Amino acid sequence: MNACTICGHGLHGDRALWTTCQHDHDRITTLLGDIEQMWPLLSDALEPTRGHAGPRVSGTANPGLPITGRILDLIGPAGIPARLYWRYADLALARRIQPATMPPGADARLRLALYGIRKHLSWAVQGCDLTELVGELEKMAGDLRSVTGGTDSPTVPCPAELPDGGRCTGRMRYDRDRSTAHCRTCRTSLDPSEWLEVWVKLGQPA
Repeated sequence: MNACTICGHGLHGDRALWTTCQHDHDRITTLLGDIEQMWPLLSDALEPTRGHAGPRVSGTANPGLPITGRILDLIGPAGIPARLYWRYADLALARRIQPATMPPGADARLRLALYGIRKHLSWAVQGCDLTELVGELEKMAGDLRSVTGGTDSPTVPCPAELPDGGRCTGRMRYDRDRSTAHCRTCRTSLDPSEWLEVWVKLGQPA
């Protein structure tokens, strides 16, 4: 029997020979969703009079930078999209797969990285030590939350079917201002009635 490499708890049943417990597997999935949801809020935080209310939570790992400087640090060349991409590349290389080329543009880089990590995660939890990945994701989510205040918009797994027959691994976030739900991974959008149908099918309260 193995122990989870992240939390040290013993693994049982179908996961006895894996490296990651279900709790930490879910934790990684949640952090990826949190990062995906908060990323578009950075532009609102730069222009707080547009869209959302902007930053609501103080405190950061780098308190010396003003809010604009902290945001630019997160979206810059060594910011969150690049950091996520390298985590994705690590998983791909561990699987002996050549990672996709890092695309230009922060949004495209973030989308690719989220898709890649989610794609390889079900394999990685069986044989990789994901402690570093969890630490990096928690740092990214914390950095984003410190300047955006997070988001309370509900999310559900994206129900879209991809052209190759697989299911999208992203999450849909409901935008109350536009009355639509949108997945940034596959760019599927749902109108309010479609969103409600998905929400109820997943057992969420209407």
